[in-house]
Amino acid sequence: MLSTAVLFTFSITFFSIMSDIGLFDPMINALTRRGKNNVFLVLLCVTGATFIAHLDGSGATTFLIVVPAFLPVCKRINIRPEALLCTMCGTYAVNNLLPWGGPTMRAASVIEMEVGSLYRYIVPSLAIILVLAVALAYIVSRIEIRNGAGAVSVTVPQETVSGSMPNPENEKLAVSKTMYFLNAVLTVFILVTLFTEVLPTYACFMLGSAVALLLNFPNAKEQSKRIKSYAAQAMVMTMTLFAVGIFLGIMKDGGFIDAMATWLIHLIPAALAPHTHWILAILSVPLIMMLSTDAFYYVLLPIVLGVVAPYGLTPQSVAATFLVTATFGTAISPGVAAVYVGLGLADVDIGTHIRYSFRLLWPLSLICLVLSTLIGVIKF
Repeated sequence: MLSTAVLFTFSITFFSIMSDIGLFDPMINALTRRGKNNVFLVLLCVTGATFIAHLDGSGATTFLIVVPAFLPVCKRINIRPEALLCTMCGTYAVNNLLPWGGPTMRAASVIEMEVGSLYRYIVPSLAIILVLAVALAYIVSRIEIRNGAGAVSVTVPQETVSGSMPNPENEKLAVSKTMYFLNAVLTVFILVTLFTEVLPTYACFMLGSAVALLLNFPNAKEQSKRIKSYAAQAMVMTMTLFAVGIFLGIMKDGGFIDAMATWLIHLIPAALAPHTHWILAILSVPLIMMLSTDAFYYVLLPIVLGVVAPYGLTPQSVAATFLVTATFGTAISPGVAAVYVGLGLADVDIGTHIRYSFRLLWPLSLICLVLSTLIGVIKF
């Protein structure tokens, strides 16, 4: 969790500075003019942006790019931040399974299969997930419209709507065109370094925050004031990250996760043993939230492979079963560090995120399970 905590602290600082100077305002205004009060159109743009941003397979990078860009637009037409995060989860589920993404590599290593071959095997199911992601955007839009979205916010003045963490005075900083251009170049440079992996992600934002402070606030007193204004929320989330890391470390090294996985297997009656993978796939979303990604693939998957192997099921089919269903739970799992980056940027707590998104993502996982079984990717 340490690198994620550092990333979170400095990414919040960087994007807060960019928001305060109004860097994202032209895009916000353009999207608002084009989409006006069309909630579905805005969330469909979120879906597309998430797909592009997540091509590198990094969840943290995805949240860092998409949330600061779209949160102000969502605020302006009264779309709740948790709805933005939930919409992202649909497309996140697709690119989370790229060959260079964590889950696919974990599963491939467990079944001793080349990761590219496993990815090609699950491609038909990924097409299903992509369709479900668009459907999710529509469902969320209907929920938000019933909640009052679609009208320009009257509670937050347009001229003060900014990014995820506005400054304490809730005011935009006046900057010259030259200064605006320099900040835009700095932001593009930071995003390019994220994709090229020239530096660790957290290092990119450490350097970016330092340059942004010097560029926009040459006075040391003003720099200190800005840092203090962003510190409160950043520290709360950082402590949460450390607490999650300690909790998961105790659960893993204490043998609790192994015991939980074994107990789950023993709950399934012997008569249903050939279908163990399918039955557990029904519970894959809550399971990956409880066990964490590593335990789900490195502990539970090998146990299930051993149970179903005598019945002629191929390892790639079993791995595919877990991959295409559990991927819906990754972006709402308390054990996934990148999730906390998105939560911090959107100013949403983990409980609110899970309550909003879980009720939609688990049913989508079940639909994907059934459809993937019908097309033959998953064997019953």
